[in-house]
Amino acid sequence: MNATENSDAQILLLNDWIVRVRRPLAPGNGRIFLTLHGLTGDENSMTVFTRNLPRNAWIFSPRAPNLADDGGYKWIASKQGMTASFAEFQEVTIRLHEAFENWKKSFHLAESSVNVIGFSQGSVIAAAYTLLFPHEVHRAALLSGFLPADTSDFIPPGQLTDKQVFVAHGNQDKTVPIAKAQQTASWMEQWGAEVIFCEAAVGHRLSANCFKGFADFFKNPE
Repeated sequence: MNATENSDAQILLLNDWIVRVRRPLAPGNGRIFLTLHGLTGDENSMTVFTRNLPRNAWIFSPRAPNLADDGGYKWIASKQGMTASFAEFQEVTIRLHEAFENWKKSFHLAESSVNVIGFSQGSVIAAAYTLLFPHEVHRAALLSGFLPADTSDFIPPGQLTDKQVFVAHGNQDKTVPIAKAQQTASWMEQWGAEVIFCEAAVGHRLSANCFKGFADFFKNPE
């Protein structure tokens, strides 16, 4: 386990993954968050969101495993992005899940559930993680993201019964059209989730009111 200190976190090599780990202020097993960056991002990219999360929590922010053409990293090797099949995202999500289970063991974390947050391409992984391992996910936030067009072919009815999902998107987003987020939210509801949808007149980012909604969504652990 190699570490480089950051201001309030460590950058660690954990089972061949580079992961930014922020520990809770108080010792012990706090809530756990898994945050997943977008295309060309890295393990530090999600700090804009993590500073809005409860301070007494574990936050794991892994670097995606593939180099992106324009610098940074990406979750799938394919260049297709939004036209890629859910199967490609499913493959890397299963790898991430296996790694994450080992990370928790490394830190002796007893908490079994995780809150999953993803931005842009990372939101696909966050959604896939929630869909594939629903009993392990407490809440999920999908920010400026989407799901592949064939996702519904892979997911059975009732997969997200009683899950809570926060979806935020800008209606001026030129990178990921808001119709993609609307379709994702609709699918989530069809699979049984309770969806909070925050829309604002911004581009590929979160507005101030959606940031507040995001923070409020995770403020109450129940």
